[in-house]
Amino acid sequence: MITFNNALEVALQHVCSWDKKTFLTEVTLIRDVFGKISFLMDNVESIADIDKENIEKILSQNLGKYFSGKIYWKKLSSKQKRIQEREEIIVQLIEQERAEWIVKQDISFYIAERTIAKKAWIRKNESLESVWTYEDAVLKTGTKVVTFYSFKGGMGRTTALAGTALTLVNQGKNVMMVDTDIEAPGLASLFFDEEMIDRGVLDYLIEQGICQGINIADYVLDVTEPVLLDEMAGQLYLMPAGKVDKYYLQKLARIDYQDNREGYMRKSLAGLLTDIKENYAVDYILIDARAGFHDMGGVTVTQIPHGVIVFGNDSRQSWDGITQVLRTIAEGHTEDFPVMLVGTMCPKPTASNFLSAKEHFIKKAYTVCVENYYDADSGIPGIEAEGEIHYPELISFNDELLQGIELYSDGGQERNQRVSAYKNILTGEDYKKITERMKSWFGEG
Repeated sequence: MITFNNALEVALQHVCSWDKKTFLTEVTLIRDVFGKISFLMDNVESIADIDKENIEKILSQNLGKYFSGKIYWKKLSSKQKRIQEREEIIVQLIEQERAEWIVKQDISFYIAERTIAKKAWIRKNESLESVWTYEDAVLKTGTKVVTFYSFKGGMGRTTALAGTALTLVNQGKNVMMVDTDIEAPGLASLFFDEEMIDRGVLDYLIEQGICQGINIADYVLDVTEPVLLDEMAGQLYLMPAGKVDKYYLQKLARIDYQDNREGYMRKSLAGLLTDIKENYAVDYILIDARAGFHDMGGVTVTQIPHGVIVFGNDSRQSWDGITQVLRTIAEGHTEDFPVMLVGTMCPKPTASNFLSAKEHFIKKAYTVCVENYYDADSGIPGIEAEGEIHYPELISFNDELLQGIELYSDGGQERNQRVSAYKNILTGEDYKKITERMKSWFGEG
């Protein structure tokens, strides 16, 4: 039975069984937005009409509805050229988009996926390593961009970002938190009462395309809660997703999640981050990414940061997502790209099952990394190698955080004590380990 999953393999098999395959040097399989497959054949000499009809018949019979009926030929007879001349531009576009697949029977096979969405997750991103170079982040401007991501919601990603930010700030660093989870915003509600939130990322993305000379400060909030910040603390800023009011959905509906304008989403987010860097002297920009295989999440994870922190628990659904994320990063980055895996909802270190739970998580992480991330040619680290991607940081389950976190006070003693208690949790040992490991990526200790 032909399915989407095996259609490419079936096509490969029957191209290789064609009696004229020796005429071919390269074959590109183009799968369109509906899942149908077309072919670009690079042939050493023109193919007779009867032979072209033969391969079309073979593919039609064996691929069924998965064959689009279209085959493009690089070398044509004079008569064929006149018929197919208008398709030269199509051939050029295909060759620009395709990716190497496999060499079989001396034929190089390529794949070109013509997708509607999820481009940031499924396209390789060698030319999009980060919003600005690692050297700029460390040696020049000093502004590092780190994305916090989880495949599943409820993994404590946003809480960990807040904890990391507070830890950095209380070490004297200046930090900007950016909530790009514009479909389910939540970061701002940790630090501010709803009445304090006005505009944010969503408004910026809409308005920067309409108005010239917008001021980034109009979209940013200063976190000044004295209970949170020590006397020698750095500056803490927050760019919310936006205010969820009666206008929010209308603005949300105008964001091009599917990136129909090629590269537009990355360009917009890169412009936002550059605006922050030029107007705020921050050491770190911490991005709260959308959970799941979301287009904007793909951009913030694979195309603009200098490093990624991936959160998940020891469940099958979580591992499925982590596996795909690591595979995408491994395929899309040509140089070392720091990634940290964080296991959440873990037993407390004092619990009797802590060590066994930690060992199980590490074993699973190691298997996933060996199969999907580590390069055998560069050497695979041992399972006990701390600091490697497969060796996670762990966050223990804390039921005190289940009631909802509020990191702002009305000045009353009871509220001050509550904020102070939350701060102590979020700057505790678990979050300190995440912060210190992240800092080590940039030569800070």
